[in-house]
Amino acid sequence: MHRMTRTIFLVIALVAASIISYTLYHKLNEKQTGKIVAPSQETVEIAVALKPLGRGDKIEEQDLRLASYLKATAPVGNFPTLAQLVGRVVLKEIKTTEPVLESALAPLDVTKGGMAALIQSQKRAMAVKVDDVIGVAGFLQPGHLVDVLVSLEKPGEKRRQITKTVLENIPVLSIGTQAEESNEKKAKKVTVVTLEVDLEEAEKLALAVNQGRIQLALRGYTDNDQVLTKGTTVSSLLKSYATASNRPVKVAKTAPKPAKKPRFRPQLVIEVMNGNNVSRLNMDRHQ
Repeated sequence: MHRMTRTIFLVIALVAASIISYTLYHKLNEKQTGKIVAPSQETVEIAVALKPLGRGDKIEEQDLRLASYLKATAPVGNFPTLAQLVGRVVLKEIKTTEPVLESALAPLDVTKGGMAALIQSQKRAMAVKVDDVIGVAGFLQPGHLVDVLVSLEKPGEKRRQITKTVLENIPVLSIGTQAEESNEKKAKKVTVVTLEVDLEEAEKLALAVNQGRIQLALRGYTDNDQVLTKGTTVSSLLKSYATASNRPVKVAKTAPKPAKKPRFRPQLVIEVMNGNNVSRLNMDRHQ
């Protein structure tokens, strides 16, 4: 009887343990395999360019569209509606699908497009006619920076020309072509480069164009250093790489001197015997 009772209690305990284990297993499994719901990220719609917009363009509604951006990463100065941009003038080039930002637009009081919208305060736009060589062989583009060099005769010294840099770090506003009648009564295309200068620079540029022949030298975007020069005359030009000899002299490049090898100094070994004790003394030969 006692054995039967113990067996019944043992069976009940095993069943209860199994039920508890099964329940705990499913609870833990539900927690581990449960879907993690990512927090929703808020988005906003901002205006982007539907086509490339150039400097001086006046924006119309068909030039734009709305695109969704994450609110946390939306660029500063964006526009949530297209109506806010209609009539604004582009100051910096905007590419397709690029957000239209306030920093790329002319001030609100500028309502007309064209070259006048690009000119900064206290600056003037001045156009000069150049050929392909003077225009840096077609590599010159709006936004580039140039130096202006002029070649002319020295005042009071006939047939003694000098070339001098007269303007540095001048922005290029535009590059264009226009038709001009040549001496043969035929129209030819002439490249016109429009530079942004202040009044004093405009006076220098006008005099350089009227008195001599100008040349444009393209600068790097990061090169803002001003370099002062005396100008180059024919005599100083011919002295470049000159020699006093009538024959050409080849300038040999100086090769770097080979490093001196450490000099081996043989040593003398003197053994001093004092009974059973032997001592050795090392000495250099030159000593």
